[in-house]
Amino acid sequence: MTIEMPPGRTPAQPRAAHRFDGHRADAPWSLALCALESSLRRSGVETTLNGQIGAVDAVLRDTTGATPARTQRTVLRPHRGRLWWWLRVPSEDARAPYLTPLAPAAEPVAAARRIHGLLTARRD
Repeated sequence: MTIEMPPGRTPAQPRAAHRFDGHRADAPWSLALCALESSLRRSGVETTLNGQIGAVDAVLRDTTGATPARTQRTVLRPHRGRLWWWLRVPSEDARAPYLTPLAPAAEPVAAARRIHGLLTARRD
């Protein structure tokens, strides 16, 4: 078996993937975070944006107070050379990996629709 390692001082991922680590105000990351946050808010979900780790927390509250609020964290990470939204799966759901790819970052409306669907399905 041969394992190829990148030459010294060469990043293992594309340069675009590393910009988030050193420059948290990088335009593609910031735009993607804001786009998902606004798409979720339009669907009636409360949000909390964390630019330091590249995450958006979606919170769906029950207006009657009968059930506790549901929260879903979605993180922005590189995937196959592009930025993607990844779902952070709660530890009690052992059927899914800890992070599951959701949608490309360029498709915030699709990601928001899926997140909203997850939050409302959990409630039923």
